[in-house]
Amino acid sequence: MGRRPLIGLFPSYGTEEKQQTVYLRYVSAVEKTGGAPFVLPLTENTEVLTQMASLCDGVLFTGGDDMHPSLYGCCLHEHCGTLTPVRDRCETKFAEIYLKTGKPYLGICRGIQFLNVMYGGTLYQDIPAEYNRQSVHRQPKPYDVPFHKVRLTEGGRLAALLGKTEISVNSMHHQCVKKLGAGLAAEGFAEDGVLEAFSDPARAYGIAVQWHPEHLVGKDDEASLALFNSFVKTCEEAKRSLK
Repeated sequence: MGRRPLIGLFPSYGTEEKQQTVYLRYVSAVEKTGGAPFVLPLTENTEVLTQMASLCDGVLFTGGDDMHPSLYGCCLHEHCGTLTPVRDRCETKFAEIYLKTGKPYLGICRGIQFLNVMYGGTLYQDIPAEYNRQSVHRQPKPYDVPFHKVRLTEGGRLAALLGKTEISVNSMHHQCVKKLGAGLAAEGFAEDGVLEAFSDPARAYGIAVQWHPEHLVGKDDEASLALFNSFVKTCEEAKRSLK
């Protein structure tokens, strides 16, 4: 059996204990679909980050705390959530290196927000306060059940990968994409108009989603499995092409 593609998982940062953490559901989803996950380091050391980017066959930009709005040219809103500048700095520095490699990525929740900012986009800091006070995107537990529908862009990359134009997703966020980053293509919207997915058409695989498919993979959700399978498969193909 050949080596599984190495998938780097970008971690969250715990300010109290100064620790980096990754939920096991991300690990399980990558393993279940054929990848070998490992946790990337929270460091600003360029040499280390360059080596990590080289090792990765793909990267999963995970969920987590809110980005500081100064990173997309905005002032701090009173309803912005918990901020972790350490993660912001380390993740930005890593992404600046990794995105230049052209290798695959998948973004989830904070991941779609972070990547949008890396492409020059902006965010709504709080959906009810800045977008639509009637919108609800934080479901109660359990999180492994659908909460709302997402309409996928007809003819889009994600619709083609999943073989559908509408899917049911879970929802655990209060921020979302405002202005879409340069070169990105909208791939899906919630019923209230919130952008829920985008892709980078210039990459072999660059997809980010606002919901949490890693929760649904454990329930054998068809669309979530298809998303992770397509990501890991492309990472495997990227690994072979670099031999």
